[in-house]
Amino acid sequence: MKFLFVYRGGDVPEDQTDQNVHDLWRWLDDLKAQGYEAVRFAGTGRKSVSMSAVDDYSDDIFGVSIIEADSLEEAISLTTNWPELPYGGKIDILEALNEG
Repeated sequence: MKFLFVYRGGDVPEDQTDQNVHDLWRWLDDLKAQGYEAVRFAGTGRKSVSMSAVDDYSDDIFGVSIIEADSLEEAISLTTNWPELPYGGKIDILEALNEG
């Protein structure tokens, strides 16, 4: 089964930002090494597009991953040690629609 993890940032104290970024990449690399992460995207310079405008993105999403797991419960279990959790971050998990 495929799941989309949407990463929403927390409130990381400035003096812990470098360590947090290091821990986040290590966590993602571990998911990939274990065969769970199929695709990763993190970026900056984001835009929000609507019918009336193209604006700078101003929310808290900083990346997404496509995760392959046997069940939603297994996908959820992969998030328990996500380094952003202690700072109020969260991961939204979307299950892919059955394509047929």
